[in-house]
Formats: sequence, structure tokens, C-alpha cells
Amino acid sequence: MKLISAAIVAILGSLVLLSGCANDPTDIPDPYGVNGFLQLGWDAYAAADYEQALEYFKDAIDLDVSGIEAYVGAGWSALFREDYWRIADNYFYMAIQHDAGTFPMLEVSETLTQDTMWTVFQCLHTDLPPAVLDPILAMTADSGAQWVGDEIYAIVGSTPIPYRFSRTDAISMFDVANGFSVASIDVDSIVGDWVYLTVPRSNIEVQGEFYDTWINVDNQISYAYRTFAASGSETQFTYDALVGIVMLQDIRGDNGDRLLGTAAARGLESLNTNYQFGLGKRYAGLESIDNVQIMGTAAAIGFSDQAFRFAWSLCTSLGYGGSLDPEDATFVTDLMVVIENMLNS
Repeated sequence: MKLISAAIVAILGSLVLLSGCANDPTDIPDPYGVNGFLQLGWDAYAAADYEQALEYFKDAIDLDVSGIEAYVGAGWSALFREDYWRIADNYFYMAIQHDAGTFPMLEVSETLTQDTMWTVFQCLHTDLPPAVLDPILAMTADSGAQWVGDEIYAIVGSTPIPYRFSRTDAISMFDVANGFSVASIDVDSIVGDWVYLTVPRSNIEVQGEFYDTWINVDNQISYAYRTFAASGSETQFTYDALVGIVMLQDIRGDNGDRLLGTAAARGLESLNTNYQFGLGKRYAGLESIDNVQIMGTAAAIGFSDQAFRFAWSLCTSLGYGGSLDPEDATFVTDLMVVIENMLNS
């Protein structure tokens, strides 16, 4: 009997050892689950343990690759980890893609050719009323670039001329380059379907002939911009991901996508004018940030790219800096103070 008992014990022991070797530990069901990892992630985030938070959110993504909240958490945790900045964009992208069904911000690079003076770029100069413009316009197409420049500047002198051109999907654009004079001009603002800019006279010599650019036939105008096309199904997750994109492009500095950062801020403003981080979600209140600070951050991004007028337009869109004058010698320093006030609001 003792021998039989000993044999049974030996056999059972060997089965336990064999089962332990045969089964991969990864086959064991995880005791936390997606919700457990999400809660652990936000708890670690609240404790400023961003490295551990990121690991928990990545565990949640491994269990459910379509889990929107995990991507939001991973993105925000990655903001505090410089070695993860390069992939933080991917987390925010995936959060928005799963939540809204599409990523609303595309980058467009484009070149336009002025076939007549005002077809592409509309001149807004008050010294050129329709009674003056109409006869000039009638002669523009076959008069040549030199004639056009001479005629217009004979009226306005060397005064910078305001222009606008239509780009219905543009939401963020810093500058516009003239391919003829190789001059790059800052965008003043984007309002509705129109991009506004103010262009100084640029007189250049080509083979002994002098040309006044920006108002001439056949000038090529190049620029890059970001679009924003909401799907209509965006939720708090998309709002939080958009804000994360703004913050990420700011902290990445020269390596950031500045057009993307400003577009994300303007896109959020179009969706939610009373933003609160994590509203209605388990992570509500872990960050304290509002629309003014978000737009101030976007203005700081534009400022760092020396797109001072466009940065100013972002400030004025929320009622800040309206008294500034871009012609003042102190405009740039005054604008910096406005941005700092928005960030500290």
C-alpha cells in the first residue's frame, strides 16, 4: 500500500511539473482586464508615474486594439516621456480615428498661378475702388506682368497691399511664398473661407526689366496648410486627443508639426467652446486646462515659427490682444505678453 501511495504521489508530482512546462504563462487569463488596466493607468497618471501609466495603457491596448480611452491615456502619458514623443502622435491619431471614424486634419501643399490680377488673389486696398479696378482688370490678361505692376503701383505707391484668396478647407496656414520674387509673406488670418495677407511691394530685375510682384499675371504662389473636417461623431475622447496634439507639437519645439498643432486648437474650438479635460470620463479633472490656454498654446506655436500675425489672430479669436497694432515697433513683444497672459489664465 505504501509503495502504491508513493507511486501515485510521484505520478501526480510529475504531472504538475509537466503541466507547468507545457503551458505558456501568457495563456493564463489576465486578472485585470481592459477596465482594470485603464484604472491602473489613470491611477498611475494621477500619481505622476507616467512611465508606469504608459505601460498600463499599452497593456489595455494589447487586450483591445480598438479601445479609444487607452489610446488617449497612452498619448497623454507619453507627453511626459521625451523618448515617446515620436509615437505619442500615433496614440492621439488612433484615438480620434476610432472615436470619430476619420482623422480630420490633413496637410495640403499647393501652388496657384494668377491668371489675372484678381482672379486668385483679391485686392482689398481701399485706394483701388471698383471704378479704378474694372478698367485695369479688363486689360490685365493680355497686358503683361510689367504693365500691371507699373499701373497699380502708380496708384498706391509702395504701400503694402492687403489681399485675400479663398481656401474653404484651410484652418492653419503660416505663410505664402511668391515663386517669382522668392518672397515669403506671413498670413494675417484665416476667417471663414478666406486667407488674408498683406504684401509689400517687391520690385525685382529680370534680364534688364523690372517687375512688381504679387499683383502680376502668371505669378506662382505656393503654401502649405492644414484642414479640419469634423465627422459629427466626435466625443470627449476626440476633444482630449486634440488637446494632446496641441500640447505635443508645442513641447516638441522645432521637431513638432506646428501647422498640425494650431489646426488641432482651432478644430477643438469649432467643436467645443467650453472644454474640460476628461469631462464625464473616469479621468476627469486630472488636468486643468481651458480653451483660452489651449489657444494660447497654439499662438505660442505660431509665435515660435515667427508667424506673428497668424499667432495674433489666434489670440484675437478669443478676445485677447485686440488693441495690438502689427505696425508698432513693439508688436512682437506686446504679442508675447498677450500669449503669456492666455497661458496663465
